[in-house]
Amino acid sequence: MKKENFYNKKRYSWIYIVIIIFFADIFSKYWIFKHFSLYQIKKIFFICNIFYVHNYGAAFSLLSNQNGWQKWLFSLISIITILNMIYVNITEQKKNDIISYSFIIGGAIGNLFDRVFYGCVIDFIDLHIDGYHFATFNIADLSIFIGVTIIIMKKYVNNKK
Repeated sequence: MKKENFYNKKRYSWIYIVIIIFFADIFSKYWIFKHFSLYQIKKIFFICNIFYVHNYGAAFSLLSNQNGWQKWLFSLISIITILNMIYVNITEQKKNDIISYSFIIGGAIGNLFDRVFYGCVIDFIDLHIDGYHFATFNIADLSIFIGVTIIIMKKYVNNKK
């Protein structure tokens, strides 16, 4: 039986997904930072605004009203998650899992970058219907959501068979 080469290019192609997501997230946040004032709103579509905010907490601004310790907690959780998913991507052979984990890694690195360099996460995508607004998010959050959704859907479809 032939042993797969550890340095096989295809084995690490998932890194391209991570890099694309990371740079799309960082550049979009930089553009918002340079062209918008904090709390500025600009209507894009009838259900979507750009609304520039700083999130000092986690998802849905969880723990955002603390004294700053949460930055380190969320950074540590991000680092552990990123390292775990990188390990899984290196050792995993299932393409669907690798893609979903790559989306999560790219998003987690994007938000970790913000926490380390800005002390908060820059959010700017505001979806709403009439006066009901969903939590404001960014490209990193969206990629994490896509990765988790792929994992859940795959588990759901596999359990249905």
